[in-house]
Amino acid sequence: MGRDQWYQICPLIINRNNNNNRELKKLVYETGKKLLKLALLLALVALSISYFQKDDLPDKSAVLRELYQEPVQIETSAEPFTIEREGAVYTITPLYEYELYGLVTSQHNAKSWFDYYHERWQDFINIKDLCVVWGPNLDSGVYQKIKFSNGSFTCYWNLRHGATRADWAKFKNEAVSNNHILSASEQINEKLKDIQVGDQIYFKGHLVSYTFPNGGTRGSSTTRTDTWNGACETVYITDLVILKKANQFWRLLFVISKYTAIASFLGLVVLAFWPDRSLKNSIGGDIEKQI
Repeated sequence: MGRDQWYQICPLIINRNNNNNRELKKLVYETGKKLLKLALLLALVALSISYFQKDDLPDKSAVLRELYQEPVQIETSAEPFTIEREGAVYTITPLYEYELYGLVTSQHNAKSWFDYYHERWQDFINIKDLCVVWGPNLDSGVYQKIKFSNGSFTCYWNLRHGATRADWAKFKNEAVSNNHILSASEQINEKLKDIQVGDQIYFKGHLVSYTFPNGGTRGSSTTRTDTWNGACETVYITDLVILKKANQFWRLLFVISKYTAIASFLGLVVLAFWPDRSLKNSIGGDIEKQI
């Protein structure tokens, strides 16, 4: 083959390689885009399903026998003490020794975006409220007919759709409580963060009153039969056990699908606005040819 012939063939080979590279890049781009769309769709479906399943309350058959007993409250000789959190000092006054086995039906995290009360009052030791049921409300199974929710300091309950007045009559107000949880233990506080609706728990400590740095005071209910304002138990806990976790599959699926949806969406944004320039030009060229 002469030199002139080689010079004529060489550009054809280079051009063919360039076309192959563009076709490969185009294939990778389009395949990646389709896979990201599919991942986003599946993640959103899984996210929607798991969102409504992750906070389901367990069936009566899954409730531990310990939860059928009443809370224990006895006299205490413990003296007042102080603890410090985030630069604020609180005086804690024990009222009674207290321990409880219960099913968590709703909760409130004091760090929630809509909770400005704790920050305003400098209440940094009440990091979580736990609404729990026990005893007769579990034994009758009526807890599954009730819808529970929490505000910043209050637990609310009402009948679920399809429940009857007969179900409402079975529900015992003396077998449910909203607990303002306090603790100076970082280990216990980490466990508190891990508690979710449907979990079965045990805690032990004291019913207490405590003072805020600004001079305010929060007390505690000392009976299970009171209602409305002042009926919540304020509990300084020294022992906390998560006896049985609930809905672990749905909670894991919720987390995975949430981050998969976010990652897929961001991937599509990247492909839409910052594709490879040569690939974008090749795709645009193909479109022009088709036109």
